[in-house]
Amino acid sequence: MGGVASYFFGSGIQTVLFPWLLTFYLHQPASRVGIAQMLAMLPMLVLGLFGGAKADRAELRAHLMRLQLANALVPATLAGLFFTDLLTYEALIACTFLGSAIGAFTMPARDSLLTKVAARSLAGRIQQAVTMATGMQFLSQVVGLVAGGAAVVLGAAPLMIFHAVALLLAAFTTYKLPPAPVTHSHQDKPPVSRMAQIREGFDVVWRSESIRPVVLLMFLSGILYIGVFMVLFPILIRDVYAGSSLELAFINICFFGGIGVSSMVQSRLRPIRRQGRAIMCAMCMGSITMVFLHFHPPLWAVFMLVLGWGLSAGVSMSQSRAIVQMGATDSHRARVLSVFQLGSMGGGPIGALMIGFVITKLGPLNAVLVPSSCMVVLWLSIFFFTKLWRVEVSHGSASGQAGKTA
Repeated sequence: MGGVASYFFGSGIQTVLFPWLLTFYLHQPASRVGIAQMLAMLPMLVLGLFGGAKADRAELRAHLMRLQLANALVPATLAGLFFTDLLTYEALIACTFLGSAIGAFTMPARDSLLTKVAARSLAGRIQQAVTMATGMQFLSQVVGLVAGGAAVVLGAAPLMIFHAVALLLAAFTTYKLPPAPVTHSHQDKPPVSRMAQIREGFDVVWRSESIRPVVLLMFLSGILYIGVFMVLFPILIRDVYAGSSLELAFINICFFGGIGVSSMVQSRLRPIRRQGRAIMCAMCMGSITMVFLHFHPPLWAVFMLVLGWGLSAGVSMSQSRAIVQMGATDSHRARVLSVFQLGSMGGGPIGALMIGFVITKLGPLNAVLVPSSCMVVLWLSIFFFTKLWRVEVSHGSASGQAGKTA
């Protein structure tokens, strides 16, 4: 858990710092903020599947440690550019693009390693491991968000250095874990092409009645929600509420803190039986939040709405990831997780690009009604045309198969 905490502390800093640099330091309009956020997320869409295929055939501890060390170079480079007054829109995008590309390989490796750790230390209780890790992830991110909110006081360069140090600490904690060798099924098979390995991951997802609708919902809701969070909120804080990095950080603290608290509470309760139903009910909160934002509530009410959204997002994120990790076999888990990650984050670049132009056309307060209206259509489609509402997953071992439907 120490590696998760260190990694996502740095991620929390970046969550505030990147949009702050775009909107407050470089003074970019909404359309260019949307383009930048799209490009920052694009490597996860393109390279995540390759990251999963690589992780399934790698010794996970050493593989993850190398990735974390490489990732530490990105914020260090940004700090150097900022110190020398060479940080431009293009340079910021290039560095963030590189960090995202490394992250595309990091995430499936880390999630697959988590399952192996759970099998050893938690007697295979994967849902508990996932909710604990999710809670630690977002609570650590909140600490990073608090640090990121000090950008207006400390300046960006010290925070970039903190980010680099956090990644080095994550690599050190990964080094302290026992080795996680390749599963025997991969050692016994002849090498196959990387594209064939990726297709196997898609095949596993498509055949699973529990995993397939989860990935579909995550992808489509990502188009509607991630763009709102990455593009609309920075513009809303700057143009409607005349805020700064402090208000932007507090928006993120409310959201990610809500996710962390919700996930930690779930880890202390009995496992949720009807996980599909829990995911779909939790998804409603995002649309409710956006409808209320349209009426220009006071800033404290915005924080409360975002906190409620984060609490519900903690349910949907923890339970969807638990369904995937419990439904995948050891031999394909990293690839299945990379497909899930593609579903979770792949819609983000599309949504970020679209919402930037919608904001330019309609204004931020009217733009929030577009994704909330689309979410109603998506929710009804998932309810009537998939089995997600009835999905249950058995709380078995780490190598359990896809769950049943009822």
